[in-house]
Amino acid sequence: KTIYLGSQFVHKSTDKGVTWEKISPDLTTNDSVNIKAFQNSGGITLDITGAETHCTIITISPSAKEQGTIWIGTDDGNVQLTRDGGKSWTSFRGKIPRMPLSSWVPQITASRHNAAEAFVVVNDYRRGDFKPYIFRTTDYGKTWTNMVDEKKVKGYALCMVQDPVDPNLIFVGTENGLWISL
Repeated sequence: KTIYLGSQFVHKSTDKGVTWEKISPDLTTNDSVNIKAFQNSGGITLDITGAETHCTIITISPSAKEQGTIWIGTDDGNVQLTRDGGKSWTSFRGKIPRMPLSSWVPQITASRHNAAEAFVVVNDYRRGDFKPYIFRTTDYGKTWTNMVDEKKVKGYALCMVQDPVDPNLIFVGTENGLWISL
């Protein structure tokens, strides 16, 4: 019965959104250059949403296997984890091999099968990098593997789903289609 909302902070409600509690510090890069560019624009930006100014949590994935474990991703390249409901956070910035710094993290999925497992979808097409990036950890981020080979999967990654019954069945959506791994 808990819902989460991201700004630069993680907000939590246990009463259907009537009241909210902030359970994190700023988990973004808090890049003053990007933030100032938006503030000084009068609200008018290149795409009119301000999205290119970054510094926003855009994905939150609480674990269904372990209470208090929550993964977040930002539009300025941060991946962070709490295992104590937000009291402390671990940053993986610069610690995921081959993940481009400051790329977008549009999706993180905490595994339904293993509390220590999570999948991180990353894309960097806004800067001309059309490679697919999906990273997996099975040990709370101590180690990471890149799950996709750009020679076999075409287009930048948008989303992934782990089958709810078979943990080895993975579906990946990219700019160019649907990919399945058995």
